[in-house]
Amino acid sequence: MNQFFLTVVTVFTFQFISAQPVDFKPDISRALFHSRLDEAQKALLWADGRKDKMLTPFQNEELNLQLTYYVQNFIDQWQINMEANDSIASQEKIGLIRGLTDLLNGFKGQAPRFTIPTKSGYLGWEHFPGMLEGFEQASMLNREGKSITTALTSLPYDGALLLTNSIVFIDNPFAIETRQYMLLKYLEKFQERTLDEMTKRENLKYPFADSLIAEAAKRNPDRLIRYAQASGTALSRKIFESKNPFVRLLADFSMDPKGQLYMPFLHMISKGYLDKKVITDAIGDSTRYYSLLVKTQIEYARRSQKGEIFSSAKDLTDRLKRKTMEVYVNTINGLHDYGAEIRFKSIQKLTPEELYYLMVLNEVEIYTSSYLYVYKRIFEILPTQGADSILALVHYDRYKKFLTMASNYNTLDDFLGRMSKESAHGLMINFVNNLDKGSGEDEIEDAVDVANAYATITDTTLRKLIRNQVDLNLNRALATNNRKASVIYRLEKLIMESNDPHATINISDSLGILPVYQVPNQYLKDDKGRVVMQMYFYGDAGGKGSFNTLMNLMSNRSQWKINSTAQWVQFTSIGTDVPFVLFANRALDEEQDLDDKAQYALIEWMNANGFQPSITVHRGHSYFLGQTIEKMLPSSKVVVLGSCGAYHNLANVLKISPEAYIIASKQVGYGVINIQVFMYLINELKRGRDVVWPSMMEDVGKSVGAGRKSDFEDYIFPHKNLGAIFIKAYRKAMEEKI
Repeated sequence: MNQFFLTVVTVFTFQFISAQPVDFKPDISRALFHSRLDEAQKALLWADGRKDKMLTPFQNEELNLQLTYYVQNFIDQWQINMEANDSIASQEKIGLIRGLTDLLNGFKGQAPRFTIPTKSGYLGWEHFPGMLEGFEQASMLNREGKSITTALTSLPYDGALLLTNSIVFIDNPFAIETRQYMLLKYLEKFQERTLDEMTKRENLKYPFADSLIAEAAKRNPDRLIRYAQASGTALSRKIFESKNPFVRLLADFSMDPKGQLYMPFLHMISKGYLDKKVITDAIGDSTRYYSLLVKTQIEYARRSQKGEIFSSAKDLTDRLKRKTMEVYVNTINGLHDYGAEIRFKSIQKLTPEELYYLMVLNEVEIYTSSYLYVYKRIFEILPTQGADSILALVHYDRYKKFLTMASNYNTLDDFLGRMSKESAHGLMINFVNNLDKGSGEDEIEDAVDVANAYATITDTTLRKLIRNQVDLNLNRALATNNRKASVIYRLEKLIMESNDPHATINISDSLGILPVYQVPNQYLKDDKGRVVMQMYFYGDAGGKGSFNTLMNLMSNRSQWKINSTAQWVQFTSIGTDVPFVLFANRALDEEQDLDDKAQYALIEWMNANGFQPSITVHRGHSYFLGQTIEKMLPSSKVVVLGSCGAYHNLANVLKISPEAYIIASKQVGYGVINIQVFMYLINELKRGRDVVWPSMMEDVGKSVGAGRKSDFEDYIFPHKNLGAIFIKAYRKAMEEKI
């Protein structure tokens, strides 16, 4: 708890006066104002929802007693002392009473009913004593004709604002100084709004403007450049007048038409590590520019290991990813129907490091065949024998992502086998460590990656090593009371144990999530008792062929009632135990976006007519998958993604439908396998049966035949999808605070 209640006498912690002494009779001219203040006191006491004489927003009884003292005794004594002070004129006394009344009412309107505790920088009950003392101090300073800013320093911005807005201080001679101080306090709370606020103050004459601009430049250089480019504004002039070297550098960039191309190197230039001319020379050559980006990224990785912080690290990574996509990944993906000599010509001169970033920055975008070629190419040209030398060359930047991709594309065993056992074991130990260090949107990405990777490792010694390291981290987290780490490593332990061939634990019960090994038929029914499936088709040659195959599969009019439109088709089962309804958009011309329009038209019709699909099936190449996921409805509970490398999109699916069971291919998706998968679901569900994932795997595996055995093994079913299981279990655990 913050340091407050410091002036409370211990005896008052346990002895309270419910109101002023009965003989307290203020001057009749001020009695009404005192009664309003008394009412504000009472409203505060009742703010916890209990109409008594004790305020209890805290779980700690002593803190509640102390807070109640301030609401009752402190204010009562203030009223008595103020009335007894003959040096204060009557009108001034009225102003003080009104000011304190407004302060109490304003505080009650802003403070939370119960302290949880209050988020840093925001007003909470723990600030109330400081508010009263601040008001008393500010009143004294104001009477002496002094600035009231010293009375505001210990308060959060919202509390200080309540004070400064009081009618008591409206004529303070240092009002401008107070407003300047309040601006600083506001920007301390909302740092990202610094430049926006400065544009509202066109004179910019406050003494700390240069410092604010310099701090804003460090936090968001790109934004400062945009404001600098708004020529003619007072803020733009102030930026160009700055003597701060970093701000001046950004001002120069704002004047250069190619300034954005220099931004990834901003830190290196400002520190004198890189000459601007080197960048200028590289900008005209796409390959040289990419090479310079990679070298700078590696240098950032090296320096960050020594604790150096880079203001332009995100700019560099974003530019590097964009470059890999525009120049290389889009090219080799787009030429997927051509031979390797043509398809991969653009990357033949790239170094192992440059190929490495091409892979790790495009986990979702790169095709399976593209990844496998690039992976193989790295080791063809790597100058040393040990595979881990590629990680050393990039100073282990994004090495966990590299290992994850190797796991997802079934090359992890190959990668680890290209180095000594000691190196492999050390690498995997580090892979498992620090899984709780993530933050923001990707806070559990590393933990999900570890769960996924474990499922693909076949070396029993390595699996045991990883399990032991998870146990070690779990024990350490429990010993240090690190809740997030405890949750993560407990889930990793349970999930890994469940993946053991001889496992006996009930993973669903252990993790508190929906059944992992099966999906009940009832769970997939809508409110009318139907199971609804939606399939997404695309208008390329392959998509048209897939759609025609579906029409042939569903052509038996004794089993299916067909409702056909120009944009989509509806199939409704006839005489089945469970009504099954399948919707599919027609694979119309993609070049005119007719397939896209057909999908939206179908979704609109389904919504209007009460059809919420519980099963979503993607029937198209991997480069269409993002469009399917974007349109996928949250009602989806089973999602079948049969396109190449669809497995890498699990997190995106779970953002839309957090409980979805996902079937996806880690590598190449095959039409013959996809047909068997969704037809199995249709046949089981319309007969009223639950879908048991291990049984489905076995039955579909037999139906696709021995010739497709290795291809089918790349299809990951929900009970084997350890990363998705981890995401669901983690969300559940954090919501329940277990």
